[in-house]
Amino acid sequence: MALIRNLMHLGLRVKDFDASLRFYRDGLGLEEVFTLRKRTLYDMLAAEGNPVPDRSDEDDVWLGYLRIRNEQYLEIFPVPKEEVSQFTDRQSFFHFSLQCDDIVATVDGIRKRGILVSSLHVDALADRPVPECFDPVKAPCRSRIAWIKDPDGNLIELMQLMPDSLQRGKDRPEEG
Repeated sequence: MALIRNLMHLGLRVKDFDASLRFYRDGLGLEEVFTLRKRTLYDMLAAEGNPVPDRSDEDDVWLGYLRIRNEQYLEIFPVPKEEVSQFTDRQSFFHFSLQCDDIVATVDGIRKRGILVSSLHVDALADRPVPECFDPVKAPCRSRIAWIKDPDGNLIELMQLMPDSLQRGKDRPEEG
């Protein structure tokens, strides 16, 4: 039995919570599940007998949770203003990937929502959009891909697994 069942969530630190929420919720169509304020964290710390910092920012957002699908989520954490200057154009990881059923329809829908879509990650980094007549890139793993960036410059790969995708050959039947 595998110790790890699923990618539960990815947590991203973001410069502008509202811009990131709009990007993931309105642009990509993820469902906003909940937003927690710092007062929740402070109340939890106090209830456990831990020291609580100055509560003057207790109405500030602590984190937002968005549903990709059941049991798969994205967390977004606003970065304190004093830490924003530490961000670079590229964050500490390369990218994450979101699976779609139809890459052409997904790219069309995302472009209609005003998000720049690129063919390759190097195109996304350079803000080069896909051609008007989008022809998905066929990755070496035989999947179809496209790329986008969130408001903080994090690369996101959009991927459609194909029947002959190498990942499919490694899938296991769902365990009950």
